[in-house]
Amino acid sequence: MTDFAGIAQRLVSAYNAKDFGAMEQIIAPDIDFAHFNRDFVLHDRKSLIDVLRLFAETLVPDRHFLEPERAIVHGKIVIREGYYVGTATQDLPGFAPAGRAFKLKFCSVMRFDDEGLLVEWKDYG
Repeated sequence: MTDFAGIAQRLVSAYNAKDFGAMEQIIAPDIDFAHFNRDFVLHDRKSLIDVLRLFAETLVPDRHFLEPERAIVHGKIVIREGYYVGTATQDLPGFAPAGRAFKLKFCSVMRFDDEGLLVEWKDYG
């Protein structure tokens, strides 16, 4: 049996560590990604990794997810609820003005295929 919660945790740990190579191994090439309340949608791994790199290297270098307050697994779907924190290096509408720290409550819905690749990732918050 595949440990989907464990894979989701590995993905978040790789994100926090800025280990984009590890993230690429977990994310399907044709990922269905959306951050709904920010009207942000992507449909491929390269574009998603490019945005995540931009945040990690330029926009919010100290960004990371805190340990989830709740993680629920239903089949191949993992729902993680917790906080995303960081300090904006420039004005980021919906996050914070330049130089200000933020702490946002996120709900991430991650769906995996049978092999444990992340095929859908939806963020709310």
